[in-house]
Amino acid sequence: MTILSNPSNYLANTEVLSDSCALAWDKKTIRKLVSRYPILLDNALSIAGMEKVAWLIGAYVSLSSDDAMGRVAHMLISLACGVGEEAHGGVEIHVGNEDLAAAANVTPFTVSRAMAKWQRKGILTKGRGKILLGKPELLVTG
Repeated sequence: MTILSNPSNYLANTEVLSDSCALAWDKKTIRKLVSRYPILLDNALSIAGMEKVAWLIGAYVSLSSDDAMGRVAHMLISLACGVGEEAHGGVEIHVGNEDLAAAANVTPFTVSRAMAKWQRKGILTKGRGKILLGKPELLVTG
């Protein structure tokens, strides 16, 4: 939001899931940097846009599914495609049960039950705040 020329309300917040470092610039400084290095604007827009679109598409698809398990499955697939990171054995998604439950419009208990079922079937591996999705194609049938 600091990059924008006109002041705007910031409608979101951020939560980090691992050790992180944050840098902050005032509007004048960041706009000078963006005019000097346009790639900064490209990066900011691509990161913000991709993450938001992935969550929105996932939420829309999951809410249009018939049952709770289907909503969770579609949300995981959308997140894997949008913000997942290639990892050994699949795609890693940094998301907790509460966030996944909110996005799929189900309870955290439903997410936990789905994760346990899919983990037993070898479709995914659940870790603290992350999921390794090894066989996404099996989510909709598993």
